[in-house]
Amino acid sequence: MIGLILASYPFVEALSSFVAGYMADKLGGRRLTLILGYTWILIFMALIYLAIALLRNPLATAAFNGAMGFGAALVLVSTLAMITDLTEKGYRGLGMGVFDFTNIFGYALGYMMGSVLYQVIRGPMAFIILLMLLVILYAIVLNYIMETRPTIGAVYLNPLRGGVSRRVIPTLPIWFSITMILGAAIYSGRAIGSIKGVMPIHVGALFLGATLVVGLGSVFFGYVSDRLGRLRTMSIGVLGVSIGLIILTVLLLLGVNPIIAVAASAPFIFMASAVVPSILALTGDEALISMRGGSAMGLYSLVLGFGMGGLGSILGSYSYVKLGLGGIALLALVIFIVAFILYAVLRVILLRK
Repeated sequence: MIGLILASYPFVEALSSFVAGYMADKLGGRRLTLILGYTWILIFMALIYLAIALLRNPLATAAFNGAMGFGAALVLVSTLAMITDLTEKGYRGLGMGVFDFTNIFGYALGYMMGSVLYQVIRGPMAFIILLMLLVILYAIVLNYIMETRPTIGAVYLNPLRGGVSRRVIPTLPIWFSITMILGAAIYSGRAIGSIKGVMPIHVGALFLGATLVVGLGSVFFGYVSDRLGRLRTMSIGVLGVSIGLIILTVLLLLGVNPIIAVAASAPFIFMASAVVPSILALTGDEALISMRGGSAMGLYSLVLGFGMGGLGSILGSYSYVKLGLGGIALLALVIFIVAFILYAVLRVILLRK
């Protein structure tokens, strides 16, 4: 039931990503789509509190949590569209790196805040406190967020009609594998938290530190991609993921302390942060101007939702039951190997046409 509740949000977010992109590009514009998404999230945050505190119904909680995923797609895609609008090609990688940093750091910061609230309050009232914080931020959004450049030209709901080029399509398996690995990593935090003596706040602090390193790497390699090129920079990330996962898998399966294993693979995990900002910037570079914002960037929400929130968590939990933390690392390695093979095959097929 916990797995269903957790997975409902990202799955709905992923399924509604291109609708959100179309709204940002054509129907409502960036600002209106962002405000609508934020309002949607506030409403369903309150409903989740009622489902837990009054209804005490896990199915209702899953339904409301899933519905909130639509608002998340609106916020995520419209924000990415604004960044794409406001950054020129020579600095788009840096802009995407900053976005990726704030996004994944936000996940970790939310995990940390949730851990603290849970330990202090021990009840659903934690949702009300978080809701109050979001209302304050909502006022800031209303006052300071302005519409970016208007969309001119054809906009298709299908992003493959101008939103995603042949150069981008081969990279999608790599991108999807990274988000699945992140989802499995987040589940590993739940696994670590089940160890006797480890409190939720400890796991929150661990995630906060790890995502800080990866997030800063996204900013750095986003800037590098502006100078070195998108695919060359992505190759640095692919190399880092490969070496880092091999080291992590071997050490964990041999029973080495997880902290030592993570420390040994950390430099290569830092290199791995080159993948996402490079692909995001490449997507923005190659898309039609009229679809360069929401429609093309809906891919980010789709890949993140299905990979990180859905399949990554589900497969990560299964691997942990079978082989422990080493099983999660082995799963990540297998996922990435399959993704790299698909990348190589698609690159040969599509780029030779």
